[in-house]
Amino acid sequence: MRLVVIDPRRTATAEDADLHLRLRPGTDAVLFNGLLRHLAQGGFAEQDFVGRHTEGLDAALAAAGEGSDTATACDLDPALVGEFFDWFARTERVVTCYSQGVNQSSSGSDKVNAILNCHLLVGRIGRPGMGPLSLT
Repeated sequence: MRLVVIDPRRTATAEDADLHLRLRPGTDAVLFNGLLRHLAQGGFAEQDFVGRHTEGLDAALAAAGEGSDTATACDLDPALVGEFFDWFARTERVVTCYSQGVNQSSSGSDKVNAILNCHLLVGRIGRPGMGPLSLT
């Protein structure tokens, strides 16, 4: 098991993390939209699951943007972003937890939506032991 903490602050939880992404405040959705692009472009999409259980993939990818530099936008080391993207893409069981800092912000719906879209794209939802159905 690996623990990734995505938080601009150095918290007690971050101290125990295998990877701590101290992103620029307010860029959570940017990070997960970058992950969505990485998953789609890297061939990690679970096409059968997406086709049967979701709609709006093209719109979600368009909203995620094209070719933007996630690391720069989030003020993160590109190697750390690459490591996070790789871990998420190649780990069969991923659970994403978030707290009030994400869902109570003025763009909380966008942040949660970006997280869910990543789980939906790889079909890691609705199975025992999996994390969190429309890609938007």
